Amino acid sequence: MHKRLIINADDFGLCPAQSYGIVEAFEHGVVSSTTAMVNSPAIEHAAWLAKRFPDLPIGLHFVLSWGKPLSPLSCLVNAQGELDKSIWQKNEQGLLVAREIMEELRQQFDRFVTLFGRSPSHIDSHHHVHMLPSLYPLVEAFARQQGIAMRIDREEVRRHGLTVNHELSCQRFDSRFYGESLTRELLLQLLDDANEQGVRSLEIMCHPAFIDLEVQRSAYHQPRLTELAILTDPALPELIAARGYCLTSYQGWQSS
Repeated sequence: MHKRLIINADDFGLCPAQSYGIVEAFEHGVVSSTTAMVNSPAIEHAAWLAKRFPDLPIGLHFVLSWGKPLSPLSCLVNAQGELDKSIWQKNEQGLLVAREIMEELRQQFDRFVTLFGRSPSHIDSHHHVHMLPSLYPLVEAFARQQGIAMRIDREEVRRHGLTVNHELSCQRFDSRFYGESLTRELLLQLLDDANEQGVRSLEIMCHPAFIDLEVQRSAYHQPRLTELAILTDPALPELIAARGYCLTSYQGWQSS
């Protein structure tokens, strides 16, 4: 029986170069899923692109640390009315308001449905904010209510003493395909590590992109192009299959 592998490209809709890179890695590579940033100014372009590639599974990349919120998220916005990386400090200070966070999640979910004409395949988040101990139970409960899967970093769950109450998720999430020294061998090593631990379903995060002016504003830009080159390596599908993995997505996911 094949093991399940999801290679999910985060940041769909960040900018045209990001969205085009994800589609390229899906059509001509091993990316099997993506998640969309619906608060991005470029999300309409991503929705337009998605209509041209209707087989691309798309989830919701819940954003609380970048851009502008869709709701009056007073507990998180800065003086310019924008979201930023102060969320971790505010979390430590106990300043996050669950009611406001949930309203923003609902509005991002609803905008996704409006833009893409369907529910998201699953939920994850920008900068993994949904794994903050104060937010995880909220996002998990929402995903269960909607009947959709979610990315669960089980190492974070154990570290924070959280409880998983949602079965629609991979056994393992791996965020290590990220950084300045990416290679095809590193990607394959993540599969080998999971095999050694008997993992039957694995999600790997990635950020393949072309480069435009918006991508260049990110501190993490050149490696996105490297990721794209690796993920479209024509030898990868056979190397993945040789390790017993079948590329899939959370679309229609049933628990292992």
